[in-house]
Amino acid sequence: MPLGVNEDGNDLRSPWSETKQANTASQVDNYLNISLGTTVNVTKDWKFDFDYTYASETGVIKRPGTRYSAANAWMAGTLKTDAAGNQIYVNDLGQQVAATAEGAMPAYELPYQEYTAHGANPDHIYRKSSGARRHTFNATTDYNWQLNDDNNFKFLLGMNLVTYDYEDNWSQITDLTDITNPQFDLAVGTQTASGNQKWEGQMGYFGRINYNYKEKYLLEANLRYDGTSRFRRDNRWVWTPSVSLGWNIAHENFWESLRDIVSTLKLRASYGKLANQNTTSWYPTYVTMPLGTANGSWLINGQRPNTANAPGLVSTDLTWEKVQTTNIGLDIAMLQNRLNVVFDWYIRDTKDMIGPAPVLPATLGTDPPRMNNTDLRTRGWELSINWQDRLAMGLGYRIGLTLSDARTEITNYPSTNRALDKYYTGKKMGQIWGYTTIGIAKTDEEMQQHLASLPKGGQDPLGSNWGAGDIMYKDINGDGKIDWGDYTEDNPGDLSVIGNSEPRYRFGLNLSVDYKGFDLGVFFQGVLKQDFAPNGYTPTFFGAHPWGIWESQVMVQHLDYFRNDPEHPLGLNMNSYYPRPRFSGQNYEAQTKYLQNAAYLRLKNLQLGYTLPNKLTQKVNLSNVRIFVAGENLFTITKLADMFDPETVYGGWNGTVYPLSKTYSCGISLNF
Repeated sequence: MPLGVNEDGNDLRSPWSETKQANTASQVDNYLNISLGTTVNVTKDWKFDFDYTYASETGVIKRPGTRYSAANAWMAGTLKTDAAGNQIYVNDLGQQVAATAEGAMPAYELPYQEYTAHGANPDHIYRKSSGARRHTFNATTDYNWQLNDDNNFKFLLGMNLVTYDYEDNWSQITDLTDITNPQFDLAVGTQTASGNQKWEGQMGYFGRINYNYKEKYLLEANLRYDGTSRFRRDNRWVWTPSVSLGWNIAHENFWESLRDIVSTLKLRASYGKLANQNTTSWYPTYVTMPLGTANGSWLINGQRPNTANAPGLVSTDLTWEKVQTTNIGLDIAMLQNRLNVVFDWYIRDTKDMIGPAPVLPATLGTDPPRMNNTDLRTRGWELSINWQDRLAMGLGYRIGLTLSDARTEITNYPSTNRALDKYYTGKKMGQIWGYTTIGIAKTDEEMQQHLASLPKGGQDPLGSNWGAGDIMYKDINGDGKIDWGDYTEDNPGDLSVIGNSEPRYRFGLNLSVDYKGFDLGVFFQGVLKQDFAPNGYTPTFFGAHPWGIWESQVMVQHLDYFRNDPEHPLGLNMNSYYPRPRFSGQNYEAQTKYLQNAAYLRLKNLQLGYTLPNKLTQKVNLSNVRIFVAGENLFTITKLADMFDPETVYGGWNGTVYPLSKTYSCGISLNF
């Protein structure tokens, strides 16, 4: 698409010209936050705490539209003539020349026109105002009871209340009479308006008991009772208990000889239940009928009518998800707290998880509702190791490592249809099902030999017109054809589990040193195991797209595709990475050849600073002055295709998102 202006100085129709002619939209938000709190001490061991927060947000959005005019490159040009009606000729530089000049060609001009129809988008003015208010109230009372020097109790009771209400209204009128001054009273088209108002609230009561015996035996018990306005009365409230135990072995008498080496050796065990709403809808159990204003597809008395659509299905029994966690942990502090180790192993069971409804016949006519129908189990562990020390010369350094892993599977789901893209009991979350790749056929004869080895249908279920440059898939189940069977775990055809999209072994590494005012901090993060399987709908990876040329894209990496024509402008390429480009998905199935290793190591943050000596800063009444330079996302080590970022490969549309930026900054921190 051409950009800029033509030889007459008129804008050519393009996103650039429309941006240039557009009026400026605006959004103004105002925030108010008021917090009040107090503590009432009844005795030295008994107190009450109260706090209240009021937060409000108001906003106004204005979109003054326009109509666009330009030399319309979307239409055919017409022969260009001079004032006398004579045909104008130009050379290949666009310069006017005589008709008999070498290389002369007829000149054409594009029609200059206002191509936005009156009343069509964006020929309108739109205004929206909104307001939201949140009230938060917390009240707690706690009492410390020391039975004797060895036995200590702490009791806590409390409640919290949160309410939130929101309202907005908007109006719009089309067909501006003056596109340079868009105003509501200067438009003569269709006027529409609408609004919205909603409210929600949560309330909770909670209590906690702590018991401590000589810092050796620790007990904590909690009980919550929470309610929400999002569910029906019978399902609105939920009890969630939890209990944890701790034993600090290092405080036992038999450990006294080792206490200088290991000052903390604490075993922990806990079991608890939490609840969450897991719904973005404020009224998920109520049927709402979608209404439209003047948006009907038929004209009635010359006007588009209002519309009402059949509402979707809802589950009136929707309620809280319950998350039950069993945890066993170990805390170690050694060598005068220079070395600290924390390890946790856990099982997390999510009961009554809100999941998709089982597959129902298409004759239902609408999507089935989401409901509390799924149980999920996650097993995992977390490890944290930190070392810190300061040398006699004054150099301080710290090393911190975190490492964690988790696997999740569905333990219960009310469906016997074990479709690979649906929930079913026993499904491992993140499984990637794909075909096993033999390779790219280098000749038509090689492809025909491969197809001849598949006498029951070849690769026809995946596509047609197989030839040189196409993918040859392996017949995993030996049935003489390449297909997906019933696309179920029981009969996946030639599909098999080739990878897993869930990140495994997440880690972080913190390194820092300081010496005589200078400090350096480095933070690495990464994932040691993760797979990514691009498919036909990932044109960022394959280039070509099954929907055709308009959905496809070409990058330098995509040029390494199969070419068996020695006269091709890009040259022969028989040992290519990519198959021949085709506007079909048959070469771009999820498969072993293109399975990507998304593991990575990234230098996430680096900061170098210098803190001025106190004897200098105190002279100007400053307690601390630090100068620093910093960088983020400075480098990444990964085997993932370089069209993707390993942190965002599962974001956006098939990994196509705005990339993370490499950022450099510097600054000065002043403390008075």
